[in-house]
Amino acid sequence: MKLSILIPMYNAENYIGNCIESILQQNIAEQDYEIIIMDDGSRDNSIAIVCDFTKRHKNIRLYTESNVGTYSTRNKLLKIARGDYIYNLDSDDYIVHNCLGDLIKIAEDNCLDIIGFKTKATLALDQFKLNDTIEAYKVEISSGKAFIVNYKNLRYEVWWYLIRKDFMENNNMSFNNNEYNADVIFTLEALLKAEKIGYLPLSIHRYVQTQDSLMRSMNIDIIRKRFEFMQMMINNTSQLINSLKQDSNSGVLIKNMSYRRDVFTLFIIINMVRNPFSLEYIKNIIKTFKATGAYPINYLKNYKYGGLKFRLLVAIVNNEKLIYTLTSIKNLFSKPIN
Repeated sequence: MKLSILIPMYNAENYIGNCIESILQQNIAEQDYEIIIMDDGSRDNSIAIVCDFTKRHKNIRLYTESNVGTYSTRNKLLKIARGDYIYNLDSDDYIVHNCLGDLIKIAEDNCLDIIGFKTKATLALDQFKLNDTIEAYKVEISSGKAFIVNYKNLRYEVWWYLIRKDFMENNNMSFNNNEYNADVIFTLEALLKAEKIGYLPLSIHRYVQTQDSLMRSMNIDIIRKRFEFMQMMINNTSQLINSLKQDSNSGVLIKNMSYRRDVFTLFIIINMVRNPFSLEYIKNIIKTFKATGAYPINYLKNYKYGGLKFRLLVAIVNNEKLIYTLTSIKNLFSKPIN
């Protein structure tokens, strides 16, 4: 078995059929890849849709469980996957047609630990064609660390690459318990350990911008949970960065990882102040950031959207007393949440 495509699913009736159809329209023999879907307690018609596919395609398997979370589900999927390469895909996204066979061939021919590609954000569910052929592009091959150096703005999600299963097993890789951001540390650890990664600057993945995503929810309990998991992710990233500081040859690597971490840190502090969180809550989070070196923010000086307004924003976020003053004023007009 050459490839396992692993899909966690929860209430995805509007998207899962399109996702599966995109995976079936590929230039790879059906017996050479499997599609494993694990439902996490869906309450809509998702399971019925997938069951219909399993009746027509022998390479599709469906498992069910009950509300254990996306990344617990991903770890279970990894354990039952049989493919030489693994592709972690979200149930609301999809891929272009006739690409998987080419990607697997490139990965096998070059003994790659990882093969990656670009994504395209879209609201549409029918963008299945590539503007160019894969053969028209030269695959960039490097170590994972060199890739981080060359791609400062790399994405941390797991759906922009295929990864070799025995590479993961040999490095004891799995997803941590960060329900919203486990793919960040998973991807960083994979890149730091990968000896050979191939990259195609070609948009193969389609990132569907769903309006009901938890990441876009305005429910305050979900926002708080999201912030707590982002805090965990930032601190875990800082720990990885700090472990690299023992290597004198990791200068640019550390700067690029710190740059991406600082983007997350800036985002979370701004949004904590905007939302009705208590002064004590914000102080505690900033305290943890200071302990791991994530605060104050030091690596955004060359941020591509930089300018006077942006530099002013960073200066405000780095002014701890000002942040606390703004929070106190805001809390005079709203009930703070601890």
